[in-house]
Amino acid sequence: MKVVVVINPRSGKGRAAAMHAPAAALAQRLGHTVEIRTVERAGDGARFAREAVAAGAERLISIGGDGTLNAVAAGLAGSPVKLGIVPVGSGNGYARSLGLPRAPMAALERAFAATARQMDVCYLNEHLFLGTAGIGFDARVAWEFDQSAGRGMANYARIIIKHILGAKPMHAVIKANHETREAQVLMLVFCNTREFGNGAVISPGSLPDDGLAELRIVTKPPLPALVAAFARMYTGRINGSPYITSITATRATVHQAGTLAHLDGEPVEIGHELQFRLAPKQLWVVL
Repeated sequence: MKVVVVINPRSGKGRAAAMHAPAAALAQRLGHTVEIRTVERAGDGARFAREAVAAGAERLISIGGDGTLNAVAAGLAGSPVKLGIVPVGSGNGYARSLGLPRAPMAALERAFAATARQMDVCYLNEHLFLGTAGIGFDARVAWEFDQSAGRGMANYARIIIKHILGAKPMHAVIKANHETREAQVLMLVFCNTREFGNGAVISPGSLPDDGLAELRIVTKPPLPALVAAFARMYTGRINGSPYITSITATRATVHQAGTLAHLDGEPVEIGHELQFRLAPKQLWVVL
């Protein structure tokens, strides 16, 4: 089997870079032809994936975080190349939602050897995402996290705590299923999978292969309810919160007062007008 391994050495505080030798050794033991490519700048992941498709690779293994995974998936969507995942990022929301191993060597062995299944992908203004995308508070947090020097859950939590009490709701107009809603949202999350990452479950019922997405409209609760809402999110009980409503859809148009969004945790300046769509069965993912 011809395999391309894409490693982002900045992911996982060095854990991704340390997987270079094990990946080469495992490929040799299994009798595969392997090419290992290292992400050095923005755009490399998607380019490596497109080149793997053109070169006739049968499998591409992403070793990095959700951002690396998003980039290579953008280059693989619609192709027959199977995507293996070794999650070593800050959140690993997509891998956690799929129940993949979080131990790097166990994940690497599965990425090389397991079978694949077709998964849905989603787009926001034609920017692909796999798990979740959002506007409002979570987009602002993603933006600051990306600009900060620290990585990991501790730094992410620090940014949330820093801003949550003063976070102002944002006006959004949401058109889906031939209906229009207006709301003052803390955030609006487009969910193809169940969690942001680090165990924060925003949409417990979301599955990446059911042909449907959930648009989760989150309004800002008062302080005591805010603490309870975070507890619900980390215990899988967010559906009981009165501050979250959901729209099941495959397409939507959204106008936001701001201009920021995140795609699988990666910040992007996306503008006021958003077109969301789900594309079913576009990506082969190794499970």
